[in-house]
Amino acid sequence: MLVSPKPDFRSKGIYTKVQCATKMFLLFHSAPMWSLGSLFDNLKDDCLAAILEFIGTTFFLVLGFGGIQASSDASRSSSSASSSSSVIEQVLYISTCMGLSLLVSAWLFFRVTGSLFNPNISLALLLVGILPPVRFVLYTIAQLAGAIAAAAIVSSLTPGPVIFK
Repeated sequence: MLVSPKPDFRSKGIYTKVQCATKMFLLFHSAPMWSLGSLFDNLKDDCLAAILEFIGTTFFLVLGFGGIQASSDASRSSSSASSSSSVIEQVLYISTCMGLSLLVSAWLFFRVTGSLFNPNISLALLLVGILPPVRFVLYTIAQLAGAIAAAAIVSSLTPGPVIFK
């Protein structure tokens, strides 16, 4: 009977649960990555990126909200609004509008700002240490202001009340 040797996992980069937990503990409980003096070193670049994040978020949401509003106007004006096929068509139209809106916006802004467009994504990147705290605050303000501006633009461009389901 042949007995195979016990594999040595340490040499192949496979860690035990204890080793992984230790690495995660050290990663999250180590000294902060930013010192107080280095937080504001790139303030000019951070402000420019926040302005472009505002423009990108506004552009993304104007296209998306415009598609949602157009689909609601089309379903209100059609006589077969109660049929299930029109609901499916409306959902597909809205998801296509939002998807294409994100695609175009990400292509336009990903090299400058990273195309975050969402404060939750910015928070996640801050927590893992990719986004500096000052840029996170500026991005969050820009994204929220961009969402408000996009809603105002769509509200002013479309007749009647804004309908979001």
